[in-house]
Amino acid sequence: MASHTLPARKQARLGATSAGLLGLTALTVLLIAGRVLYTGHLTFTRLLWNLCLAWVPVGLAWLALRPQATPWPLRAALGLGWLLFLPNAPYLVTDLMHLRYRSPMPMQYDVVLLFAAALCGLALGLVSLHWMQKAVAAWLGEWPGRLFALVALGASGFGVYIGRYGRWNSWDVFTRPLALGRYVLSHVLYPWQHWQGWALSLLFALLLVCAYWPLAMAGDGERNA
Repeated sequence: MASHTLPARKQARLGATSAGLLGLTALTVLLIAGRVLYTGHLTFTRLLWNLCLAWVPVGLAWLALRPQATPWPLRAALGLGWLLFLPNAPYLVTDLMHLRYRSPMPMQYDVVLLFAAALCGLALGLVSLHWMQKAVAAWLGEWPGRLFALVALGASGFGVYIGRYGRWNSWDVFTRPLALGRYVLSHVLYPWQHWQGWALSLLFALLLVCAYWPLAMAGDGERNA
């Protein structure tokens, strides 16, 4: 009978990865709390909600790939949900635009705070993508897995753009599907009218690809060692 438990080495690796993600999240939360206590203002507390959203793709990826026997329709739905919420993680990078001097907090503190949040978002998104890519590679092969990752990163770049500048949310797929569909379709049908949007989407996507590439190569090297 096939065992549904992960090998001890993979369990240890998963535990270490999860601990690192939790530690980075905790650091960001503590930095926000420290700022509130020092200044008495709620500046940057909205990042807490963004952090919660950034954890959603991690949770969906884990549920989609968990070792227990799960019906494939549910796995497929979880995978689609993961792709839908994936841009919420790297979206935290765009919060760097809020960096400016705010008395009495030293600006260097806010640099560390916003960078920690951005790094946390990137880590959460890219780790969940790494899990999903490995699952696709195990199912379809190495190159389809890489193509899957590239498409997901490109879609995330566009998702970050429409989230920041179009002010759309992942759940708008369910609450405002027609309006969101028209917005996306206008970008597809009239790309030259939205060239700045596509340029920013490509810029975000390139950033994600360059950030993800070392992670993917390190994973492949560890597996082949």
